[in-house]
Amino acid sequence: MGDSVGDSTNNRRLLFVGTYTPDSDPPGGGEGIYRVRFDPETGAMAHGGVAARTPGPSFLAFHADPPTVYAVNERAEGTLTAFRVDGDAELAELGSVPTGGGSPCHVLDLGSSVGVANYANGTATVFPLGADGAPQAGGRGFPNTGSGPVTDRQEGPHAHSLVVAPDGESLLVVDLGTDELRVHRAGEPVGAIALPPGTGPRHAAVSGEYVYVAGELDSRAHVLRWDAEAGTAEHVGSVHATGEEAVGKNFPGEIAAHDGHVYVSNRGADAVSTLAVRDGGARLEHVANTAVGAWPRNFTVVRGHRDEPDHLVVAAQNGDSLASLRIDPGTGIPADTGHRLEIPVPVCVLPVPINRIRRAGTATE
Repeated sequence: MGDSVGDSTNNRRLLFVGTYTPDSDPPGGGEGIYRVRFDPETGAMAHGGVAARTPGPSFLAFHADPPTVYAVNERAEGTLTAFRVDGDAELAELGSVPTGGGSPCHVLDLGSSVGVANYANGTATVFPLGADGAPQAGGRGFPNTGSGPVTDRQEGPHAHSLVVAPDGESLLVVDLGTDELRVHRAGEPVGAIALPPGTGPRHAAVSGEYVYVAGELDSRAHVLRWDAEAGTAEHVGSVHATGEEAVGKNFPGEIAAHDGHVYVSNRGADAVSTLAVRDGGARLEHVANTAVGAWPRNFTVVRGHRDEPDHLVVAAQNGDSLASLRIDPGTGIPADTGHRLEIPVPVCVLPVPINRIRRAGTATE
């Protein structure tokens, strides 16, 4: 069921939601990329229909100029597809390229290029972009070798995501299979940052000089301090993602840093945890868990403008729904607004600045 989001079209925010489809691996009941209208005052959501039918768009990214959405197609033979976004929130396919591996599960806009993490073979691939924003064929692949102690999940490298380091230049490849962040600079691999064995790093978030990492296999949130002079990072600590030991029962997914807090989605606990940032960023303290629905995957922070509150919008994959949470400006703890939107197997939520795109389009007409 959808919610009403009021009469003011200009006040609504645009979210694109990626899903698993019958022809993706793993398969799901989604139809591709969905369009959602979000009310930033109340957290209500409304369906905007299917924006693009594409196989298994399990992760999405936005490129501002020209306005482009990238979607990985999570299949055994992975591809990356680009779409132009117009002022009516329509997606027009620009083309696709092979990702150089299987089960691509993350894409990151890098300005003049776009990076993809291939889970199956652990290869990260970076593609140059054409003038139209479309990825060009012949991207450069960065493979990896190694393994970890959790033999059924860490038998080899598994690139799960990408993030730009605090220096704004280094690209970090988060490798769940080898318990490390692989460092790339100026298009070359230059080393790796080790995490404790069995961490299973999945996603990372950067704030200031710190990198926060969600450990899928140890159910912890890890803190790394970036050393600008050395161009690497030091592991300085970790906390239980849900506030208690939950190895093998809880599997953290997404992680985000926002306004003095770090948020982690927890599959198993089926909650988003709030971690307060302490000691200037060097320590995390668990302060709350907020229930969100079955198997929460990716989420996004929808920032309020002027007097609007900030929200988290969470994709509950096995709950076939989105949940909106209002972030308390005093405590940083998100509270359930009660608003839900039914979407089959949602796995990624991408905010897109549709009003900015609309204004830019009007200016060039």
